Amino acid sequence: MTTSTRTPRGLLTLLGILLSGAAALADPPMLGELGRIGPPGKQTLIVGVDAPGFEDLAPRERALVYLLNRAAIAGDRIFTRQVHRYAPDVITLLDEIDQRNETLDPAVAAAVREELLRALVHHGPYDLRMHRKHERWGLTPQDLADATEAAARAGAHLPRLPGETTAQMLARLSPVLLDGEFEAVHVEQGKDRDMIAGSASDLYARGVTQPMIEGLLGYWQEKINVRFDLRDGRLFMQPYRIGGVYSDELKAVSHWLRKALPLAQSEEQRRSMHALLDFYTTGDEALFREHSVHWLKSDTRVDYLNGFVESYLDPRGVVGSFEANVSFRADSALVRRLAENAQYFEGKMPFDSRYRRAKVEVPVASVVNVVTATGDAGPMSAAAYNLPNYSDLRRDHGSKNVVLLNIELARSEEVRRALINEFYPPADRADGLALSDEARRWLVYMHEVIGHGSGQPDPAVKGADRVLAGRTWSALEETRADLVALYMVLDPKLVEVGAFKDARQQEATARVGYVGYLNGDLMAMRTDPELELREAHRRGYHLVTEYLVNGGTGKKDLGVRRVKTDGKTFHTVVDLKKARAGVAELLTVLQKYKSTADDRAATELFDRLGTRLDPVLREEVRRRAEPLDLPTMRAHVYPRVVPVVQDGQVVDAVRIHDEDLLTQARRYRRIWNDPAPE
Repeated sequence: MTTSTRTPRGLLTLLGILLSGAAALADPPMLGELGRIGPPGKQTLIVGVDAPGFEDLAPRERALVYLLNRAAIAGDRIFTRQVHRYAPDVITLLDEIDQRNETLDPAVAAAVREELLRALVHHGPYDLRMHRKHERWGLTPQDLADATEAAARAGAHLPRLPGETTAQMLARLSPVLLDGEFEAVHVEQGKDRDMIAGSASDLYARGVTQPMIEGLLGYWQEKINVRFDLRDGRLFMQPYRIGGVYSDELKAVSHWLRKALPLAQSEEQRRSMHALLDFYTTGDEALFREHSVHWLKSDTRVDYLNGFVESYLDPRGVVGSFEANVSFRADSALVRRLAENAQYFEGKMPFDSRYRRAKVEVPVASVVNVVTATGDAGPMSAAAYNLPNYSDLRRDHGSKNVVLLNIELARSEEVRRALINEFYPPADRADGLALSDEARRWLVYMHEVIGHGSGQPDPAVKGADRVLAGRTWSALEETRADLVALYMVLDPKLVEVGAFKDARQQEATARVGYVGYLNGDLMAMRTDPELELREAHRRGYHLVTEYLVNGGTGKKDLGVRRVKTDGKTFHTVVDLKKARAGVAELLTVLQKYKSTADDRAATELFDRLGTRLDPVLREEVRRRAEPLDLPTMRAHVYPRVVPVVQDGQVVDAVRIHDEDLLTQARRYRRIWNDPAPE
């Protein structure tokens, strides 16, 4: 909604207040559980996310939120293109059928809608947590063919390539969507396999192999914003930039970033936007590094994330996936006190002092409410992040740690209680129900604020550590941060900063944190599609659990047992002190591997303890989970931010909760390259 350019400024403010009030009284606001997609036991929970405190922002701040929100939306389809070369076409095909489903059999129409929603959650036909092709639910190739023909007769705009017939289009897209064996692995991490040729993501063209990449100059191997193409058997490097790969999308992102520049809340934030705009124009990664330094030093009420950030789609753990968000600060007092003690925690790390940082910049740490998250950040959003990922920038400038409060709170209490009652040891359930939220909160805080920012490379190691660490990089780093959190959650400094009222409460909460983490490995088995694990965080959970249960490398007593009670398997902590010692031991090992870029040793450890599931145990977990009929993941619907415009300029904005997942996605697809406020 926009106002007339003749509307007086005072009336604009009143209009914003009235619109905001009307949104709050919407019947009903689309918040909390909005629905579930998928068959029983494999459902995704769709949650409408609130953004409390938005109305407390100043009009200028709300206008900045709107502009950065549009920059995020403009880049959303970049990530979809990165997921698979045909992912945008698959989504377009399903959406065109869904919008013209009147003549379809109701069961087929429902199956198309379900596949469409699943593809929107994952930006394509792959499970982004498991890095494998989605299993088929209800739609068959014949159903898809018949529905496509019906949609074509109804005037659908089908995603045909130039000169392509509808039949040829179906022959191209149907296997991508419905054949579980066609390009089945999204990110290959298997031992002794070509991780490039075996991966289906579009960071590498089909036919590119691991030896081809390893034969390149280090400059190209280390670059975060490049696609590797293959033409007539020759390898070509295509930087992500305006005029290069994703040119149209980056132009649209840049349009809204330029509009946001005059509203920047600090000089560091303004410089971060300038450097980001220059990076998108030139593709020069040095400018993204410059942006990252200004961004991490920017401590403003309204914040944003925009760029090629995490590398989970890349089997090498190097090339970045596009993600973006916009947020505003919530109550951050506790997490800031934690950040102020980063130097203390670095000094208490159990690993070799050579790998500790002598001087730690106090990291920026905030608890925020996110308003929009796109690309790799949405609609499945992590609860926190710590950036930048460049180890040398962390060492020299520190990091920024952001906890997404409204994402963390957007969960189902029913699901939490059911999982605790089934998968926690009976003796730990009461404490789990009482303390698991607090335990998780502090493990997340320690993981992001202290864990990722800790440690340093061995001075003798030259080159980008994530390249030298190879295919284990992402899993190693996530596991290392988990271990820092598990180790430091028992440090007495946390009582001092106000995390716990006394040592007794701290120990009880930490114990629940350990129990939850270790039995979380069991809970995750209910959704693991196969016995081999690929996703970085998932491999970390499993490595830590197996290491502690099996007594590390020396078969010692590390205070953790795998026990059976009434035929059900649990992980129980019999000695918290020994368990913490085991955590310290594994953390010391992984830090050495990271600091020295010892890819071979890290890969061997993950292959031995962090990659394979016990088939008998996984089957037991699935049997136990089946009658619970609980969702296996969560996707978010964010507020719709509506601008208030005067004389062609956005001067304020309001939030409205009136969309479901499909409506939100269609709006994103409609407006991504529209230069006008909407």
